[in-house]
Amino acid sequence: MKSAKRLTIAVAALAMAAPVAAQEAPRSFQGLSLLGEPMYTDDVNPTNVTDTQTLLWAVADAKAAAEREPTIDNIAWYGRMLGYQTLGREAVAVFTEGLKRYPNSAKLLRHRAHRYFNLREFDLSIADGLKAAALYEGQPLEREKLGPSQFPGTPDIVQFYLYYHLGGAYFAKRDYRNAEKWFDRAYQLILLTGNPQDIAAPLYWRYLALMKLDRTIEADELLARYKFRAEDLSPTGEGPFYFNAIQLFRGNRFTEDYYTERDSGRPFGGADGAKSSSSYTLAMYWLMRGEREKAKPWLARAIDIKTWAYFPRIQAEVEWKNLYGDEKPVVTVP
Repeated sequence: MKSAKRLTIAVAALAMAAPVAAQEAPRSFQGLSLLGEPMYTDDVNPTNVTDTQTLLWAVADAKAAAEREPTIDNIAWYGRMLGYQTLGREAVAVFTEGLKRYPNSAKLLRHRAHRYFNLREFDLSIADGLKAAALYEGQPLEREKLGPSQFPGTPDIVQFYLYYHLGGAYFAKRDYRNAEKWFDRAYQLILLTGNPQDIAAPLYWRYLALMKLDRTIEADELLARYKFRAEDLSPTGEGPFYFNAIQLFRGNRFTEDYYTERDSGRPFGGADGAKSSSSYTLAMYWLMRGEREKAKPWLARAIDIKTWAYFPRIQAEVEWKNLYGDEKPVVTVP
């Protein structure tokens, strides 16, 4: 077994290579999108998880904690901070180093699976996710241990996001049967513990998977079970994107006024997230009605954001590649 000192040195070396503490981050190449476009990170706070000063302070604190005491929780928290900055390659390196010491850590595997997904490495994401799910089978629910209390994080249930991102990776592979299975597991779990926004997310993706499988009666029954109203939404939770999408699919919203790119002011609720989410939802709305040409400009707009790690943008790339091949997305909607 590696000594704590050797691991600390390895994590510290990775940390120094990651551009996390400067106000102006150097450009970090992360890979290629599914459409062959380079993905760069050159913003220290691209996902709007909190204000920039708080995020930079939390990243620096997480880095120091992982160097000082490389426990599973400290390594996981530092990797999460890098992930919030869309430094996926750097986060994967930190989790990989941690897994050398803790090879059966379901938590580190779950987080690495998430970042592999962001990087479009879906097979690696699924492999890590399935291994983590097997390790968690029959175990009590585990909540994330957060870093400094000043950071506005929540003690998420590890298994929920494990199942949720497994569903996402299978959905991106167009394996909708397995996608529906894992989104259902995430949905059943969060029904017991989540707020309306939390519940809406796996329900949305499970609904789309069921529609892809032509299981429309089940899909409609699933939507009908979502009884929440706008006033039920948590004011401190993530943006209401999936809640709004469910209302559109149920006929409670009009397509004409659905699109938005307004920053919600909530965690992960920046303009890019709003733009990509609402555009992707409109595209799927039209595709489910056989209106391929109406869907096309909305898929293009869902892809046309700088923050390449967002869930809807990744899935929009999948849809575009499947429907239009190597054609370049062109934004034509006003």
